[in-house]
This record gives sequence, C-alpha cells and structure tokens, in this order.
Amino acid sequence: MHARLSEIMDFVEAQRASLLQSLKGVPTDRLRRRTATDGWSVAEILDHLQKVETGVARLITKRVAKAKEMGLGDETSTASVLSSLDEYQAELESATLQAPEPVRPRSDADPDAALHALGDSREALRTAAMTANGLAIGEIKHTHAILGELDLYQWLIFLGQHERRHTRQIERTLKSLSE
Repeated sequence: MHARLSEIMDFVEAQRASLLQSLKGVPTDRLRRRTATDGWSVAEILDHLQKVETGVARLITKRVAKAKEMGLGDETSTASVLSSLDEYQAELESATLQAPEPVRPRSDADPDAALHALGDSREALRTAAMTANGLAIGEIKHTHAILGELDLYQWLIFLGQHERRHTRQIERTLKSLSE
C-alpha cells in the first residue's frame, strides 16, 4: 500500500482497536442503556459509526472510480498528510454536533448487530482504500457538511478522528452508567 494511504489506514485501524478495547467485558444490557433521555446509548453510537463509515466507503469508491475514468494520476508524494485536519480538531472535540438524518442511529439499535455492521463497514472501507491505492487522491475533493471541502485523504483522517471522538463518548457513557 502507498505510504500515505498506509499511514492513514494505520491511524484508522488504531482508532477501531481502541473502540473495541473500550467495549471489552461490558455486558450487552449496559450497551443499550442511555445516561440521559436525549443522549445516545453505546449501541446507538456504534450504529452511528457504522453508518458514517459505510457512507465514507461509498464516497471513496464512487469518487475514485470517477477520477480513474477522468485519468487521475499516481500519487508522487510520500509526505505525511495525517496532520492536515489538526486545525479543526479542537473545534470538533468541543462542539456538540447534530448528526445529519442519514447517519442518525436507530433508537432500537442492537449492540451485537451494530458491532457486526461495524465489521462489515470496515471491510467496505478497506476495499475502498485499496481501489484508491497509489492514486493521487489528494486531488479528489468532496464537501463535508461542517469542515467544508476535504480531499479523500482528509475524509479518511476525519473518519479516524470521528471514531476517536465517539470512543471517548462511549467511555464517558460507560463510566456514567457504572456510577
């Protein structure tokens, strides 16, 4: 895998490992419980995460296919792009965001089904990343509702950061449920 894509995918995979670690040994019934009526349960967070990841995988697959048809060239740089969204990190960490309708979780999200779906969405993302391997995907842009225009590297970075943010939310939720 190309160095840039490999670095980003390693980051994304590390965030997933952290997420799964935060769920180790937690009884399923706790994953269904909310700490507040307007908050999400852990199962709902997992459902949201898989919806977002599925959408990003589709976006990458679609945009890369179109760019290939248009003659997108090979990636020539190996410089890291991992810090390219750092300027938005503080804002995203502190903001209370409303998920757009297509990625809002089901209120009856089942933890086991959501975890299974997360496995499927990760496979779709890995497949999408492989279709982009070696291509100059920094040239492919798509608008994010909050962050504005991002290239496909940044979309992958966003995905990892998004999962990290929600892992922290899961940890806070689980801690609150045990108090």
